[in-house]
Amino acid sequence: MIISEIANGVEGCFIKSNKFKTSSISVNMFIPADEKAVSAYSLLYLILTDSTKDYPDYTSLNKALKNLYNASLFGGVQKFGDMRMVKFGISVLDDNFTLSGEKISNMAADLLLGAIFNPLLENSKFKQEVFENSKRILIDTINAQINEKRGYAISKTENAMFENEPASIQNNGTVKTVESLTNEDIVEAHKTLLQNSFVRINVISQNEPKAVFERFKEYFNLLERKVEKKNLTTFHKTAGEIKHLEEKMNVTQGKLCLGFTLKTGETRQEVANSAVFVDIFGGGPYSKLFTNVREKQSLCYYCAARLNSKKGAFIVDSGILEENKDKAYNGILEQLKEIQNGNLSEEEVNSSKIALVDSLGSYNDQTATLDSWYAVSTFNDGETIEDYANLIKNVTVDDVIAVANSVKLDTVYFLGKSKEENND
Repeated sequence: MIISEIANGVEGCFIKSNKFKTSSISVNMFIPADEKAVSAYSLLYLILTDSTKDYPDYTSLNKALKNLYNASLFGGVQKFGDMRMVKFGISVLDDNFTLSGEKISNMAADLLLGAIFNPLLENSKFKQEVFENSKRILIDTINAQINEKRGYAISKTENAMFENEPASIQNNGTVKTVESLTNEDIVEAHKTLLQNSFVRINVISQNEPKAVFERFKEYFNLLERKVEKKNLTTFHKTAGEIKHLEEKMNVTQGKLCLGFTLKTGETRQEVANSAVFVDIFGGGPYSKLFTNVREKQSLCYYCAARLNSKKGAFIVDSGILEENKDKAYNGILEQLKEIQNGNLSEEEVNSSKIALVDSLGSYNDQTATLDSWYAVSTFNDGETIEDYANLIKNVTVDDVIAVANSVKLDTVYFLGKSKEENND
């Protein structure tokens, strides 16, 4: 991995790999966001990848991609602690495999730059038809989130846990917020994103992308940018009083989620310690929650823990029978107490470390996962996958127990059956 400065607040990251016949270029833009901005950036992404000034409709844009050996645009908007990461990218055949030796990566970069910097405008606004259609798509996406109850329950837990913090905002905002957005709002969001975001450009290729980075340098140097490379996320601190929320819906399976804070620390080693703890607690089939709460006690259909290291938190989510709610709740906390009391073997820790290191290795198997890793690790001082794997290998039993003893329960969310469902 080679990181270089391209422009103010813009860095290039070259990840050399000979494993793939495709190259990947992604522009990852990190920016603070309130609810309106989150919805605006989500809508903006849909608009910018629908058409460009050079390719004024989806048909012509799709034809241009096909002419680049079936290249594909990718990206989206995702949470990054208290910030948002807005991604625009293109995947294309590597230059080494073109039929006539074309520098197709340069052409792909030009198309991507056109999508980001030269959108299709009419009277200084986005084409109204594209704006309205993208708005409908985003609203449908938000409305559909409730259909996947597991993800919905986790999202509701995060909303409650991080109340009054930017991390509480739903992935795409709310339908009400999207409906209120005007074409002018999206034009302004576009300007704000280009001028105020910190940008990491990832290129995964067999060949060093000097020409690609030069193209981006030309565009970004035309902007007035004064951007500092800084992760603006803060750790969540529990208020002391546990939040309890319950929601009723037409569901066949209850969803119990517990949100915890923990000490992830300021160093990457401490983050690795937390990752191993969360994995032992509720990761693979060797975890405390799987072997005891799910298998031995049969209290849930699934029970897993996932770490949010940027916020110093993790969530345990489970699918249960409603009558097992209290037993499952107590069972989860009992397994936490087991680790806190030191009932943890070297074998359990080693199993977790092996699984986590193997999982990290799988990031190298696809350009998409490799790009994802180096995007979310933008603020980790040039850390590679191998660097982080070595930190995982360093974790000891005592490290895991120390993390466990920093854990505090913050939020309890339960999604149960509505009365109508119970009466059927």
